[in-house]
Amino acid sequence: MILMYAFMDTRGTWHGDPDADIHESQPGQGSLTLPARAQAGREASLFAGQTLHVLYAVSDLEPSTATYQLDSGDTLLASWHVHELLSAPYRTPPDASPAEPAPPGPAPVAKLQIYADDRRYDLDAEPLDDGRIEVNVIISSAGGEICGDLTGEVDGTDLAPLSRLLNAAAGVCLPSPSPAPSAPAPSDKPVHRGAPWTEELLERLRAAHAEGKDTAALAAEFGRGEASIRWKLHHLKLEPFPDDLVPGRRALPTPEQPKAYTVADKREANPNAYKEWKPEDDQLLARRSAQGAGIPELSQEFGRGEGAVIGRLNKIGAIGPAADEAARYTY
Repeated sequence: MILMYAFMDTRGTWHGDPDADIHESQPGQGSLTLPARAQAGREASLFAGQTLHVLYAVSDLEPSTATYQLDSGDTLLASWHVHELLSAPYRTPPDASPAEPAPPGPAPVAKLQIYADDRRYDLDAEPLDDGRIEVNVIISSAGGEICGDLTGEVDGTDLAPLSRLLNAAAGVCLPSPSPAPSAPAPSDKPVHRGAPWTEELLERLRAAHAEGKDTAALAAEFGRGEASIRWKLHHLKLEPFPDDLVPGRRALPTPEQPKAYTVADKREANPNAYKEWKPEDDQLLARRSAQGAGIPELSQEFGRGEGAVIGRLNKIGAIGPAADEAARYTY
């Protein structure tokens, strides 16, 4: 899948996963200008108003559901890591305080996400009509593999006691550490690739660098790639700029590696994938959205992927439930 996996801000600092493994000889490059102001009811991105230099390629990184339109007009999916950096945190829009009571709108949905070690925890909580709350928890690895999930309905007043029960169960059910555990088998890939750097980790990195540890030792200690360590040391002004890691200067392999898929492959599932949107297509898309068609239904009708439909709904300013859902995936 083609993903926007890294970007450079106006200060020349790289973000995302510039050292990610990609399935192409060279990444695609482009520019993305973020609006200076946030949409109504949303927080602005940390990079609001900047024109970013972005990298995109076929990658095994976990894709988000968000699409971004480059300055060239191309629409791309972003990796989860890039989307988390570019988007603002979820929050409920402030009340408009109308003079007269407004009709009840859709119930707010809580979407929370945290990282712990090499795991990501996603929680969705949605109020139901009977006053209960539907809770869905998905646990995934850094590589995007689902490790576990929890689903159920509870009364809102039961959430706090339930969290205490889960903490108590963890203390009872988790096995005690064995006296002499065997060393785990070495992994070829960094265990914390793409995880955010906390202030505590940065202080540890500064201290380890001051002790004279080389890049390989730092990579092993922090569970990251050597290229990632070198970029971070440069950002902390502890090492010079790593010219040899600039993606645009990668040497072409011989022979060139084939792409992971072709346009023909994509069109087996979506017959109109990568085809130009015609004015009559836009008019029909806007009309079907206004009539209440959902994104999966529009994807089948127009023979295009859901990401392409979402990007087009936002571009033409459509209305309707599908357009409202598509607006959630914009920056």
